[in-house]
Amino acid sequence: MSRPGHAEIVGAGFGGLVAAIALSARGWSVRVHERRPSLRGEGYGIAIHNNMARMFAEFGILDAVLAGGMRIDRRDSLDRNGRVVMTRKTERSPYRIDRQHIVALLAERALAGGAEIRFGSEVADAAPEGAVVLSDGNRLPADLVVAADGINSTVRDRLGLLKRRIFGRDRGVRINIPRRPAEIASDAAEGTAMIEAWSDKRRVLFCPVTRSEFYVLLTCTVGDRAAATSPIDPDEWARSFPTLRELFVRMRDEADWPQSHWAHFQTVRLRRWSKGRVAVLGDAAHAMAPYLAQGAGHAMMNALGLAAAVQDAPTIEGGLAQWERRERPLTEHTQRWTRIYGTTMFLPAPLKAISILVEKLPWVAAQYVRAANHVPTGCDPQWRRPL
Repeated sequence: MSRPGHAEIVGAGFGGLVAAIALSARGWSVRVHERRPSLRGEGYGIAIHNNMARMFAEFGILDAVLAGGMRIDRRDSLDRNGRVVMTRKTERSPYRIDRQHIVALLAERALAGGAEIRFGSEVADAAPEGAVVLSDGNRLPADLVVAADGINSTVRDRLGLLKRRIFGRDRGVRINIPRRPAEIASDAAEGTAMIEAWSDKRRVLFCPVTRSEFYVLLTCTVGDRAAATSPIDPDEWARSFPTLRELFVRMRDEADWPQSHWAHFQTVRLRRWSKGRVAVLGDAAHAMAPYLAQGAGHAMMNALGLAAAVQDAPTIEGGLAQWERRERPLTEHTQRWTRIYGTTMFLPAPLKAISILVEKLPWVAAQYVRAANHVPTGCDPQWRRPL
């Protein structure tokens, strides 16, 4: 393009807000549509990897992001009886941050850069020639439309871009609960730990995500209806993890269940990531299970790469094609290895223990962290600050 244009962005999540920041920084006028009345949504913890840290540093908010979270010292893997089968120091990606904290900082940065965020604004359709159509029928033209409206994207489906949904055999729920004073006090003496426990086809993962909150992830098979209730049944989960019964009681009594839901994990593949002047990113384009903690990372990386691609290309359509060629291979690599990691849930107990050890093999470990260590398009490749 010879000059910046105007962008209409659908969705004020990680991908939509990063697209707003990156396009505004390149001189674009930007309007973000969020169907909810505020940024408040499902709350849970996010792992901060090097790829994410580079982007936050690029936006000047890294210190503010990290200040709102917790540094995790070690990761303990437990069996169903609470015995530690492996412990590892958290040498990479040690920070866990509350999702709402990050979204709020991204929105603040987008607004400071000149973007507009409209709440309660529902987009019903988008036109390949460049326009969004609101639910009230109002049509807003744009040089670029970015659809970052989630796994059940209306824009994506109206454009006929969905190729395949690959539903997994598992589902999960992610919540935050308050920490006890004794747990907070133990941080200085014992260090902070991420705990992961497996029992048959159920999994529990939890760690502090702020000084005052735990983040908890529960997963089970799709057919395990006794486990996947809202709120959960502590007695049912304690049958699988007897030593964690108190945690389950706290989850039942203290979690914000109206803001949480059991999600059937799935992988989304598109025929292509764009149509005309409409680009699709985030879960709308490449949803993945949370096992490698890279869904948000890819949404943000691809949003930043999108802004760089359309800025440098002679045409929007050419820029979007270049963007997909550059970003899609790594995204699909992560989707593939996320599914591989998720299969460990269905292994017999002896093989499950072996799979935990296999993670430490250098080649396997490199596949799992390839995206986490990637330098996103549009970031300073010389940035070397360790997390």
